Amino acid sequence: MNQISSDRPILLEPNSQHSDNFSLLQMVDLIAETFGIHIKAQYQDRLKKNLLTRIRALGLCSLNEYYQFLVARNQLVPGATEWQELISLLTVTETYFFRDQGQMWLLKNQLLPELIERKRELSLTQYNAAGNGEFYRPTLRLWSAGCSTGEEAYSLAILVKELIPDNQTWDILILGTDINQRAIALAQQGIYSDWSFRTTTPEIKDRYFRSHKKGWKIDPAIQAMVTFQPGNLMQDNYPAYASSIYDFDLIICRNVFIYFDFNAIAQVIDKFYCSLTPGGFLLTGHTELQGQKTEPFQVKNFLQSAVYQRHPSLDEQSKALNTITPAAIESRETEISYPSLPSLETGFDVSANTQTLLDTAKESLIQEAYADVIQIAQQLIAVAPQHFQAYCLMAEAYANFGNYSQANQACQQALQISPLAIEPYHLLAQIAEEQGDSDSAKLFLKRIIYLAPNSVTAHLELGSIYEREGNEKQAQKTWRSLLEILENLPQQAIDSHNQQTPAELKAHVLKHLNSTSYEP
Repeated sequence: MNQISSDRPILLEPNSQHSDNFSLLQMVDLIAETFGIHIKAQYQDRLKKNLLTRIRALGLCSLNEYYQFLVARNQLVPGATEWQELISLLTVTETYFFRDQGQMWLLKNQLLPELIERKRELSLTQYNAAGNGEFYRPTLRLWSAGCSTGEEAYSLAILVKELIPDNQTWDILILGTDINQRAIALAQQGIYSDWSFRTTTPEIKDRYFRSHKKGWKIDPAIQAMVTFQPGNLMQDNYPAYASSIYDFDLIICRNVFIYFDFNAIAQVIDKFYCSLTPGGFLLTGHTELQGQKTEPFQVKNFLQSAVYQRHPSLDEQSKALNTITPAAIESRETEISYPSLPSLETGFDVSANTQTLLDTAKESLIQEAYADVIQIAQQLIAVAPQHFQAYCLMAEAYANFGNYSQANQACQQALQISPLAIEPYHLLAQIAEEQGDSDSAKLFLKRIIYLAPNSVTAHLELGSIYEREGNEKQAQKTWRSLLEILENLPQQAIDSHNQQTPAELKAHVLKHLNSTSYEP
């Protein structure tokens, strides 16, 4: 490729403003057609700024030249170098292990156990039908679509490891795909900073990760369970047998569709439906399919999340097994139900001391017994209607169930009781981030900093949001404020929302300060 000299200035033509606006809209359309990513109007100036960095790097002169470069040189293929450079500017790789505790609870306690039981029974049925003593290995196929740097796919592998102790006797595929090849390379390395473990229990971290000079490295046995490969949800055809993308028991695609336009989402969920095995599940981010036509799926509504199931096809299953009758399959179909809540009459003694109830609720939260937490909190409120901590516990339990509407309501009730408390704002910020509402998240975090200027977690989250948005000036300002706070903190003192030491956090903040280019 013959690059033009990088000293050549970007042209300012007589109609440059009109020309740039037109070329920017062309780029917005091209990005949407190629990747499904919809750049909203309020973010197009930021896109233009990012594109200018690539224009200068290539020695080009205008947005139009850059657009023509992508199209004329046939760059629209998954591995094209310039598209990968652009993808790195467009996509967010911020994620962490066991993200969304409600959905993780649902996977661990409902969906995966159901799939595992179903596959064990299928293997046994095949063994009995064959009659030759040959063992049929159970299969399990899971796909993390839009896996970023791999935390979600490895979280699935850890769950499978714990739920299937004899997993060596299974044929298990856990696939992670992402359009960002740099993210895929990091996922394959399996090395993570402390920031990726912010909702991970110390027990899980100690069991499945080893200390590494660059952070923490995934256990080799877990790493071997996961396959990573590039994938473009918009352009690739699915099912894709050459890429092993077919007949999945579970597809997880979370916090991906928030960047897609309506039609792109519809196209991708059709591909997902065809890539699921009959009876397989699709799990997306909360509200990401709102307004979409989901009729091909059976919608299963849990407290933690909606789940979309491909209709079990008796004809397809009978054809695959050849020896199993539709009646036999139907008798084994399991209908998913809501987790049962403890009875008010038998669960807990309402007349018990409120402190005892509060301690029980806190312990239940640690044990992830979220239905119990809600039940106890309701009893506390019945005894003491202005019980601030009861509303906070209820809000956290609802949030872990993925019921963000009820969690928000409980947070607001807590704030009515104690308007200057920061705990509800922490949860409200987390919920807003999960729902892709960064503006609300920033607002809640700024309120925390106003009320508690030395809040480490609020500064961390706010700086991360600014950095993801490309707002380097505000990110640097937030990181420097946090660094000053950390310099004055005792070694063991960090607020209750963060488990890292000041030294570990200083290293994290300095890394971010050095990675951004803004100079005050």
